Amino acid sequence: MKKYLLTLAVLGMSMMVFTACNDEEKENLATLTFEGEKWNALIDNPQYNGTLLYGEKATSYKWSDEQTGLNGGLTLAWGGQYGFSEGGVAISNYIDADLANHASYDYQLAVPASNGSKNFAIVYCDAKISFAEGVKRVVRSMVIGPTTYELGVVTNGDGYAASLKDGGNLTITITADNGKTLDVDMARNGKIMTTWTKVDLSSLGAVNSLTFTMDGSDRSDYGVKHPKYFAFDNVIVEL
Repeated sequence: MKKYLLTLAVLGMSMMVFTACNDEEKENLATLTFEGEKWNALIDNPQYNGTLLYGEKATSYKWSDEQTGLNGGLTLAWGGQYGFSEGGVAISNYIDADLANHASYDYQLAVPASNGSKNFAIVYCDAKISFAEGVKRVVRSMVIGPTTYELGVVTNGDGYAASLKDGGNLTITITADNGKTLDVDMARNGKIMTTWTKVDLSSLGAVNSLTFTMDGSDRSDYGVKHPKYFAFDNVIVEL
């Protein structure tokens, strides 16, 4: 009897180990980090009016990640003649914490603090990232942070847009091609995003593309007054 019970116990442990292995195999995830020489080559210099994001080369500025399958680039809303100023997703590694003096479009590729990695993506809304045609995957999460330009204006104002330290809002809306949306506040009711923040995107479900737009309480006839920039990194995708 003791031998029989021991055999059952060993068998039960074996089944538990086997089940755990299967669970790990089901977690088939990939993370887009923008690290490596391929991505370094996509970082423009200077940050504004450089040869990669402005001028003739801007129309061919694109990036693609083999592991996750995500693709991005410039929006080219007006045909590309204004480059990154027309919207898009550019690669960067600029760190600049000088919010008082560098809160301008000349420093549009900078973030005020590192998230621990070398490279990241800078979004100027409206912009989009997508998978290959016909491919739908769940984007599990990404980390999102402010840029030096956006945070400086949101914090201090710039003579055109007001400081949001005492109220108002600036919000990113992430729209999936399936119609689902998710809002991420850069500022609301005096609370301002100043650091990198992990955002769960799994509620959007399986998507082929995600579109980023930005709106806020301080507006003119031309839309939100604050700089429509933010940064993202470490995009986790279910394969």
